[in-house]
Amino acid sequence: MNDSSSLFYDLYQLTMSQSYWRAGREPTAIFELYIRDMPSNRGYIVLNGIRQALDAIRNLNFQKSDMDALNSLERFDPKFIDYLGNIEFTGTVRGMQDGDIIFAEEPVLQVQAPIIQGQLLETMLINCVNYSSLVATKCSRVKYSAGPKEIVDFGARRAHGKDAANTLARAGYLTGFQGTATVTTGVNFSIPMFGTMAHSYIMAFENEIDAFRSYAKEFPNTCTLLVDTYDTLSGVKNAVTVAKELELTGNKLRAIRLDSGDYLKLSVKARHILNSSGLNYVDIVASGGLDEYRIKELEIGEAPIDIYGVGTKIAVSEDAPWLESVYKMVEIDSRPVNKSSDGKKSYPYKKNILRKHDSKGNFVEDFVLSGQNISDYDGCTSLLSTYIEHGKTIKEHSGLTDSRSHHQEQFAKLDDCYKSISQPHKYPVSMNLE
Repeated sequence: MNDSSSLFYDLYQLTMSQSYWRAGREPTAIFELYIRDMPSNRGYIVLNGIRQALDAIRNLNFQKSDMDALNSLERFDPKFIDYLGNIEFTGTVRGMQDGDIIFAEEPVLQVQAPIIQGQLLETMLINCVNYSSLVATKCSRVKYSAGPKEIVDFGARRAHGKDAANTLARAGYLTGFQGTATVTTGVNFSIPMFGTMAHSYIMAFENEIDAFRSYAKEFPNTCTLLVDTYDTLSGVKNAVTVAKELELTGNKLRAIRLDSGDYLKLSVKARHILNSSGLNYVDIVASGGLDEYRIKELEIGEAPIDIYGVGTKIAVSEDAPWLESVYKMVEIDSRPVNKSSDGKKSYPYKKNILRKHDSKGNFVEDFVLSGQNISDYDGCTSLLSTYIEHGKTIKEHSGLTDSRSHHQEQFAKLDDCYKSISQPHKYPVSMNLE
């Protein structure tokens, strides 16, 4: 079985490429990747996956195992497969960066290359950006609803595969989450890791308090106790007992976790029990079925919850589970081209994207322009940078930590009317294409 990422193509990219190759046609083409429409209740999109997309472009190649696999299909000319064995990216790539705030019809990645190279990249590039941006936007909305409170990603087990789980963890951290429960991503990207215990751990002991004591003995300085296995308020009282025992050894209980029930009522009662016992320092964590809508309700109700653990509904972006990313050719040998069919019209020309700011640096309006002349747009900055030129990397993309800081700076410049989780205003994007 060949599972190499080199064969991560839609079949038509290979069939078209063989046709171009046989005809001896390798004109220079320009492809642009953008979001066609805004999903439901989305006033903005958080761009993510550009760093991975750039890596995919630089790694365009076919290994011997890939060529053997294609030959075994007996549907491609062996000489064409030999041609693929020597292919490498020689084009130019411009793009935005992870953490940028974007809107529909704004090219976030622009590939100028011989047409076979550009066409082969289509599926990989859309795949890199699509899910990453979808869940980054969902995570951003969750963080916005929670305000200054901490958010932790618990979504790995409900994500659609390991790659999705790791992408989700990175997307959460990019958009301001405190950390993740996913160990792989935490280790590989230096993201803070958080975890408590499962209900099975509690049930492995005869009594709940015995389970609490055992766990507290093992992790006396980082202990969070899950209190809802049986009766939640009884669980809170058992946690108080263990917290007092920890104090005698010079340690402190970090938090209790609510994982079911009426979070507003239970958090109020739990906070009262903790405070009346002198445990004001113990945090309350809530997890299970949470998203931006539920968190907003809890925050409006002034729930005394300190940390939210979010999983299922962010892993699948439950209320808007798809993002319509497209990768369209806009020029071929300097000739503008576009698709004109109803409902799926595309725009020709190689483009620039400019953003206008007010005197305080806040976003005012975006302009999508053809051509290179931007002198008529005072007070605007270009959103596209050149990362690769004639196959050579001339600019490295930022790492996750810097992208996180960049996102926070950019998000602060977006007016709250576009951040609303229900019926946000539409941000102005003007198309000026010759």
